Amino acid sequence: MQCPDDSDDMAQSEEDVRLRKEAVAWVICLQNSRITKEERRAFEVWQAQSPQHALIYRTVSRVWDSPELTAAASVVAGASPSWLESKPTFSLRWPVLAAACLVFVVLLADHFDISIRWQADYQTGVGERRTVELPDQSIATLNTQTALALSFDGTTRRIRLLKGEVFLKVQHDAERPFFVESADTTVRAVGTAFVVRTDAGGDRITVLEGAVEVESKAKTGFPVAVTAGSQIQTEPHHLSRPQAVDMTTASSWMRGRLVVQNVPFTQVLEELQRYHAGRILLMNRQVGHINVTGTYNVDDPAGALALLLQTVPLSTISLADRLVILF
Repeated sequence: MQCPDDSDDMAQSEEDVRLRKEAVAWVICLQNSRITKEERRAFEVWQAQSPQHALIYRTVSRVWDSPELTAAASVVAGASPSWLESKPTFSLRWPVLAAACLVFVVLLADHFDISIRWQADYQTGVGERRTVELPDQSIATLNTQTALALSFDGTTRRIRLLKGEVFLKVQHDAERPFFVESADTTVRAVGTAFVVRTDAGGDRITVLEGAVEVESKAKTGFPVAVTAGSQIQTEPHHLSRPQAVDMTTASSWMRGRLVVQNVPFTQVLEELQRYHAGRILLMNRQVGHINVTGTYNVDDPAGALALLLQTVPLSTISLADRLVILF
C-alpha cells in the first residue's frame, strides 16, 4: 500500500472545499419555495455522484437548520451572495434565512451602542488600537472595541471605561488623584501603569508598574491593593484575590498578539472574535474544551483564525467574510 504524497492531500483538500461550496449553494437553492423540477433533479444528480457529495450536503444542511441561524431570519435581502465562486448552473435566489443572517451580522458587527457613542470621548472600532495623550499628559492605549469618557477638573482626574480594554500610563499628580470607573469597579492610581478590561464576565485589572487600589462597586469589602505583576478580577458580589501573572503575556495585545497557554479552544475563539469584523459561530461544541497553546496575530484576525483552526478538527463555511461557521 502506497501512502499519498503532499500533492494528493492538497488535491483532496481542494476537492473538499469545492464540494462544500457546491453544497452551500444547493442548500440555499432548495430552501427557495420557487425551486423548479429541473433544479430538483439537478440536485439529485449532483448528490448521487458519490457518498462524499451526500455526506457534505447533510453536514451543511444541519448547519443551516441550526437555531442560531433561524433566529436571525427576520430580515429579507435580495442580493446574490458574492462568496459563491463555484456554484451549480441553476437560477439561484437568495433565501430569507441567508439574507437575514448576513444583514444581521453586518448591522451588529463593528458598531457600538448608540448611547456609548454619545458618551465617549475616545473610541475604537473592531480590530483597532489607538493611543492618545490625555489632558494631564497621561497616556491611554485603547484596545479593540473600546470607549472612554473623561472628566478632568482641578481636583480629580476621572475616566469611565464604557466598553472594552485600556492600558493607562498615569502621570503623577499628588494634587489630583486618578480614577478609572467601569461597570463593577473603581480603580485609583498614582504614577503607575495598568490595564483595565470590562465585559459581560466582569472587570479585570492588571498592574504592570507601581500599584493601584481597586474597590468593588458592590461595596462588599474593603479596597484591595494590587501591585506590579498582579491581576485582580470581579467575581459574583466581590473581588478575587490578586494573582501573579506573566506581564508579557497579559500586555501582548498592545503588540498585536494574543498569547495563550493551555487555554480552552472556546475561550481563544471568543478572544479572536473581539478583533474579527464578522461573526464567528461554533456549531461543534465538542471541540470547545480542547486546550490550545500558541501566539496569534490579532492585527490579521482572518489569518489568526486560520492558524487556530489548524489545531482542531473543524470544517468552515464563510459568508462574504462577515459570517464564519465552524462545524
